Amino acid sequence: MNASEKHSVTPAAGGGTDHIPHTFTKANNPPRSVYVVALSGGPDMAVAGLLQMSYEALESKDPVSTWDEFREELYADPALNVRRGDTLRARKLAAGQGRPRLTSIQRGPSRAEQWGYRHVLRRGLKVIARLPGTTVGTALGAGMSTAATTAALLEGLSSRHREDGSAALVLIRAHTSVTHWYELTPRPAPTAPDLLQGPPYALAAADGLLEAAEFVAYCAYQHHARSHNRRFLWEWFPELLPGALRPLRI
Repeated sequence: MNASEKHSVTPAAGGGTDHIPHTFTKANNPPRSVYVVALSGGPDMAVAGLLQMSYEALESKDPVSTWDEFREELYADPALNVRRGDTLRARKLAAGQGRPRLTSIQRGPSRAEQWGYRHVLRRGLKVIARLPGTTVGTALGAGMSTAATTAALLEGLSSRHREDGSAALVLIRAHTSVTHWYELTPRPAPTAPDLLQGPPYALAAADGLLEAAEFVAYCAYQHHARSHNRRFLWEWFPELLPGALRPLRI
C-alpha cells in the first residue's frame, strides 16, 4: 500500500482486552471510526462488506453481543446442527453446506436442511440491519488480487478521513481466515509500516463481527454479479439492508 502524502496507513498497535491500545493512549487523534471488513467477489468483481462503528460502540460490545445472541439462536434451532465454535461462512451457507441434524440418517444435509442453512444468511442480514451503532456499507471494484483489493480499499477509506484529519481502525479478513488490523492516521508515519504478529485491542470481540461483514460482502456480490445458481440471493441485500451506504468505488 502506498501511503498518501497526508494520510498514511500503519498497523494498529497491539494491546490487552481491557484497555485502549498504546498507540492511542498518547495520540492527539484517537480513532473516530472502526471498520470491520470482509472481502468477497469473483474474477470480474471485487466486493468488500463494511461494518462501520464508533470506537465507543465497539468498546461497549453492544454490536458483538447482538451478533452473539443471533448465534445462540442458531445453536438452539432444532432444524440446524450449528455447534459452538463453528464459523459461519457465507459462501458455504449459500451452498446449503452444513452438518445434517443429529436425527438424520443421511450423510449430508437433506434438501430441507440445505435450505435451512441458506436461510441463515437471510436471518443474519436482518440482524446486521439492527446492530447497535453500526452502519453497513460496501466497496466495489474490478476483479483484482486480494492484496490489490486491500490496498485500494484502504486508500478509499483513507480519503474519507483525510478531510477532517480523523483516525480510524480497519480490521480486514480476506477470502481465508487471515486477518489484519490497520490504522488510518492523519499524519504520515515516520517509517514504513510492518504488519504486527500480535492481536490488537478488541480482536477477540470483533472477530464475530467478521462473520457479519462476510454476510454483507457475499450477499452484495451476488446482488451485483447475478450468479444464476444463486438467484435466490439476488435481492436479499437491498431488501434486508435498505439503509446501507452507497458503494465506495475502489
